[in-house]
Amino acid sequence: MPDPNILKRLHPEFEPLFAQFAAVPETPPTIPETRAMYRMLQPTAPQLKVGEIRDATFPGPAGPVKVRHYIPEGKGPFPVIVHFHGGGFIMGDLETHDAQCRLLCRESGCIVTAVDYRLGPEHPYPAGHEDSFAALRWAGSNATLFGGDASRLGVAGDSAGGHLALYCALRAKRSGGPSIKALLAIVPGVVMGPPLTDDIKAGRETRNNSLLGTEGMDNFVAAYFQDPSDASDPALNFLGADVSGLPPSIIAPAEIDVLHDEGVEMAKHLEAAGVPTQLMVAEGMVHIYFSVTEVFPSARPWAVKAAQAMGKLMRA
Repeated sequence: MPDPNILKRLHPEFEPLFAQFAAVPETPPTIPETRAMYRMLQPTAPQLKVGEIRDATFPGPAGPVKVRHYIPEGKGPFPVIVHFHGGGFIMGDLETHDAQCRLLCRESGCIVTAVDYRLGPEHPYPAGHEDSFAALRWAGSNATLFGGDASRLGVAGDSAGGHLALYCALRAKRSGGPSIKALLAIVPGVVMGPPLTDDIKAGRETRNNSLLGTEGMDNFVAAYFQDPSDASDPALNFLGADVSGLPPSIIAPAEIDVLHDEGVEMAKHLEAAGVPTQLMVAEGMVHIYFSVTEVFPSARPWAVKAAQAMGKLMRA
């Protein structure tokens, strides 16, 4: 059962949104309808000006992959943050995370290279993971082409993208590179499952809500990890992984979110392994807080705080 005392801590700005999502549709939306709704929920933010935006492609594992470089004002070369969007591995694109990338670029002072990785169910696991790691390697090898400093390479993302940031950092460690300077995981999906441990199940249920609930999480996982055993791939067992040697990390869960507890556990796991870790819980905030700062002003201070902290790590 959701804990009403936790849900009472929801910031009032988000109450109408929760009420809207609590209205159950007569028939479940199709995947195209879900994707369209996700785009509407996270509009672009051209008013957040950056120095320059460049679209590009690179040769991915299964064909060209689109990227978008958000370049700060001023003189480079700049540190480069490779960014992976959220959306449960089945939604999201360069447009849904335009606002997030613009804010991260402005507040960190870094280039943000957003990756349009393949999505399920059309492209099941490990398609998105392979594209994401390929993008990290490509950015590290080609940073000078878009004004970046390859010696200062970071990873960031929200939700599924936070999961991909953690995945890429661990894979880079295991495969001997590229070297990563800092990591920012916003509302990260840490545990894919099944099976889920009792603690993870209980933590998700305690913060179950209409915007992102446990059923929605299960549906996203099933649509991307179409072979149930894939979700239990040892490469995705972040809480059981040897994370020593990972870069300084920021874990930024939302307080009113089914993924809150596992984000906190990930921060503790990193800290216990000696990784300099900042846990930044966005109080009263919801799962999408980092992408809706222009729609819900209460979210902005939390996003700015995390973005500025990431910039400080990248320039250290």
